[in-house]
Amino acid sequence: MNNSFNAHGSLLDLVFTSNKFLIVNKSLEPTVPTDSYHPALCISLSNSSSSIPCDRSQSFFNFNKADYLKISSFLGSFDWYSTFHPLDIDSAFNTFYDALHQSILDFVPKCTFRKSTYPPWYSHELTQIVALKKTAHVRFKSSLSSHDYKEFSFLRAKFKYLSKKCFLDYAKQADYSLKSNPKKSWQFMNNSRSNHKDIPKVVSLNGTSSCNEHESAEMFSSYFSSVYSSKVIPCDFESPDIYSFDLPNNVSLTLDDVYQKLSELHCNKSVGPDGLPGVFLYKLKSIISYPLWILLRRSLDEGIFPHILKLGSITPILKSGCPTDVSNYRPISILLHIAKMFESLVQKDILRSFNNIIMEEQHGFRPGRSTITNSLIFHNYCFNAFQHHSQVDVIYTDFNKAFDTVNHAVLVKILKDCGTGEPLLSWLKSYLDNRYQWVKLPNVKSNVFFTPSGVPQGGHLSPLLFSIFINSLSKTIKHCQVLCFADDIKLFMKINCIEDSLNLQSDLDRFVALFDKLGLSLNLGKCKAMTFTRTRSPLTFSYHINDSIISRCDGFTMDLGFKLSSNLDPGLHIEMACCKALRMLGIIMRLSKDLNLTSSLKVLYCSLVRPIIEYGAIVWNPHTADNACQVERVQRRFLRFTSFLLGIKSPPHDYSPVAIQLNLASLAERRRIMGSKFLNGLLDGSVDSPTLLSLINFKVPQRSTRSITPFHVPFCSTNYLLNEPLRRMMHNANLDPTFSFN
Repeated sequence: MNNSFNAHGSLLDLVFTSNKFLIVNKSLEPTVPTDSYHPALCISLSNSSSSIPCDRSQSFFNFNKADYLKISSFLGSFDWYSTFHPLDIDSAFNTFYDALHQSILDFVPKCTFRKSTYPPWYSHELTQIVALKKTAHVRFKSSLSSHDYKEFSFLRAKFKYLSKKCFLDYAKQADYSLKSNPKKSWQFMNNSRSNHKDIPKVVSLNGTSSCNEHESAEMFSSYFSSVYSSKVIPCDFESPDIYSFDLPNNVSLTLDDVYQKLSELHCNKSVGPDGLPGVFLYKLKSIISYPLWILLRRSLDEGIFPHILKLGSITPILKSGCPTDVSNYRPISILLHIAKMFESLVQKDILRSFNNIIMEEQHGFRPGRSTITNSLIFHNYCFNAFQHHSQVDVIYTDFNKAFDTVNHAVLVKILKDCGTGEPLLSWLKSYLDNRYQWVKLPNVKSNVFFTPSGVPQGGHLSPLLFSIFINSLSKTIKHCQVLCFADDIKLFMKINCIEDSLNLQSDLDRFVALFDKLGLSLNLGKCKAMTFTRTRSPLTFSYHINDSIISRCDGFTMDLGFKLSSNLDPGLHIEMACCKALRMLGIIMRLSKDLNLTSSLKVLYCSLVRPIIEYGAIVWNPHTADNACQVERVQRRFLRFTSFLLGIKSPPHDYSPVAIQLNLASLAERRRIMGSKFLNGLLDGSVDSPTLLSLINFKVPQRSTRSITPFHVPFCSTNYLLNEPLRRMMHNANLDPTFSFN
């Protein structure tokens, strides 16, 4: 940002910023004598990035003081069956909501809450001292008398003492509440470790700026609504290679199901777009479960999803980049509690039937599958290629707003062709159509806009519907392999000659044609190609999408949270995971020194640090001593700090007494246990991956022998092949006398 050269014509002082409102000029009036090599600079920053002022005086319904006896009596006075009988489903739902809202108006007190400008640990006494101190300071400045100064000095000292005491008491309470009220404790930790950025006063989109809050809300609304697709697919669209299955035509829904779902809202205090918090519905579960069951049952039987349940509220959350640019925000959708409960009940009933027809290659949002199963299959394929001195070329694809651009007509036709019967098919069509939402900023809401495409963000049914939408992919691909995690799709194939690369390119062309037919567009800038090999001179082929060459990854790529090098050495991922875990551990150590979080140290480490270093550990488990020590260093640092903080004596450079007292196993031992549990999961069906199960080799001796090793591990001529995840897990299980199939 600095273009001011020094007296010798050189530019030595640099200014780095991500804020486009920063202005750097040479200072015309320096406050100190200037250096000829380093001229004084005047750096100006516009206040346009300051946040929208929140209306601190807010009125709200205090559901904690609601008269639930009178509400129950009021709602229980209705003859719900007779009330709903003459009405259509939308009118019946509106009547039910009118009764709920009327009970809130009559029996829930409305309070005015003024949000404090002080930190949450300030007591009432401390806020009074702040006001007295300010008054004393003003009085001293005007009089300059020693008496007024003594009074101000006394209040200042009292403020410092009480402020520190209040903060420590607040932290101590958060520490003790980790078990009894974890939500409060985590809220304190999150506030301590991050800066929550509000939306700036001035936001811009496509060169147009706004400082008015209503205009800003409409600007966000305009941007978020622009991602939806109104593309019309021809009526003669044919679903590619879809077989008909025996799928359900309705949903089994009982009164007990509704009651149990309402019971799950006991800790949910969030307020939905309809103004109903989860805890309000929970406390009235015995009264509203019956009328709600009537409505939900009728909705399913008539094949109509109620219009009032299609409402969604959007909160903009900054992804990255300049906070004044609207395009740098992602929409977070908040749905009605009753709508999400309804979706959950439907999803639970139809999941098993629909899950059976989803392609084997899909690992996203399916029971028993995860990014781990996806990565294990890919690693096994690559290691087998390495064993035969082959390379593996991978095409990583990326879509433009895949979930938001699903064509409703195409999805409904695919559901019909798959065998979905009535009235469930009509209900799903009604569930997708005519959804509407608004953007919510601190003090205002935008106008309502409709979503002509896409599956609802945050809905329980959305991942399942998207998986069915792209389910014909596996039948479209002829030569290469494909793996999916929702919309993260990669095509890969062993490459031994140019013909193999051409076959992969032909499958990529079929892939592009299929999704163009479905109405989804690829983000060419984010599609990448990478070659995995252990040879020094791999075959390089320029893959393309619609005549645009796909850029190649430079040495490594990120795949479902794993940092993969071209030879699948785990060192890069281990380094990334260790750095991230050590940063989080540093935050905990700093907080613990200031706040004396002694009783929750282990909980914080096990919940915030260790999961980072153990994500996908059975995939990248190191086989070299250097990498293993690098991973173990994270826990050793925690044990060293804990030994000092809690006064646990241990020999120099040996923290095993600390680990024993805290009941912490070594990370290497935990990785071994994870591998054994994963193998057991494959065998008992809790891990649902037929592909991985087919790769497990059981040892079946021709005659009875003393050896009781359960698995046959193929011979490996190199150490890196033995470290292929499945081989390593079977090898470790053979060495573990405690391993069993139970």
